[in-house]
Amino acid sequence: MSQEDSVETTATTAQEPEAGRAELRRAAFLRAARDVFLEFGYEQANMAEIVRRAGGSLSTLYAQFGGKQGLFEAMIDSRVSELTEQMGVQLAAHAPLREGLQRIGEVFLTKQTQPETLDTMRLMVAQAKKFPDVAEQWAKRGPEAIRKALATYLEDRVKAGEIKIENFELAASVYFDLVRSRLQFRSLMLPNYRPTQQEIHDHVERAVKVFIGGIGAL
Repeated sequence: MSQEDSVETTATTAQEPEAGRAELRRAAFLRAARDVFLEFGYEQANMAEIVRRAGGSLSTLYAQFGGKQGLFEAMIDSRVSELTEQMGVQLAAHAPLREGLQRIGEVFLTKQTQPETLDTMRLMVAQAKKFPDVAEQWAKRGPEAIRKALATYLEDRVKAGEIKIENFELAASVYFDLVRSRLQFRSLMLPNYRPTQQEIHDHVERAVKVFIGGIGAL
């Protein structure tokens, strides 16, 4: 190996741990931000408090996220990616419609009824009037991204000849409305209520049947 190759290899090796540390720092910031936003609300959330809990520096936090709204949006994106990843799995596997919808629906409803997700929704409803831009970004980065991911899966099933749909995003919206309806509403209104996995499975199974049975209308 030449001296030049050796220097290049050393530089690359040095960059990799640095990149790993940056990702770990970003993840720590996002975890701390989630806790602080939910504890204090958007308006009262303090960037210095987030740094205190996560470690690092205020300058690094601003460099990575640009400010409070950027940090909030990144926090939303990290949650959304967990849901869209499952849809990507079903899409990549070309999962049959009924099986794919069942798995997607169960993951979606499980996430939607988790305490921190419910607390985030309550926070956004409470803050929407005072911070409409933040609420709008939450709607775009959350529900819209998830709907588009499901629409892509449904389009794949149309190409496979399983179903006939003209408006994929409308169909995705209808499906998610069927899935979350009663259980999500109960979870939002009754803080001590948490559906069991069997309840979620049964509820999603009914939603899938209704959706497939009425899909021709979409």
